[in-house]
Amino acid sequence: MSAANLLPFLLASCGRAALHLLLTIVPAGANSGATLSVAYVIASLTCLAAFPLLTPGVSLKSGLGNVPWHALAMGVAIASCEIGILLAYRAGWPVGTTGVSVSATMTLILLPIGILAFGEALTLARIAGIGMTLGGLYLLAR
Repeated sequence: MSAANLLPFLLASCGRAALHLLLTIVPAGANSGATLSVAYVIASLTCLAAFPLLTPGVSLKSGLGNVPWHALAMGVAIASCEIGILLAYRAGWPVGTTGVSVSATMTLILLPIGILAFGEALTLARIAGIGMTLGGLYLLAR
């Protein structure tokens, strides 16, 4: 695998791990809505700062004028992920297994959608992966 293929995966993995660790240490007395709102303001500013790297040669005005409608739904989905994780940690879910449990469940939700809506193949390997994922979720929940 080339560095160009590996770097985005590592960025996402390290970013998610850092986010999970940071969500676990949000003080119980901190306002969840305010905490996540500030985090998303910083995330928005970070995305704006990264704009020239993500879309070289495109002006910010042009880029913002070309945002698809589903960016609004993505914002709700992103916020629901973080609110859910924060509430899971506050409810006592362990930091060592919450992320993988959520990711495995998400995969089980997306697998039939990928097959039905996007024509992805249901192979023997994927069927085995479903079984392993369900087994892993069972073991993590024990």
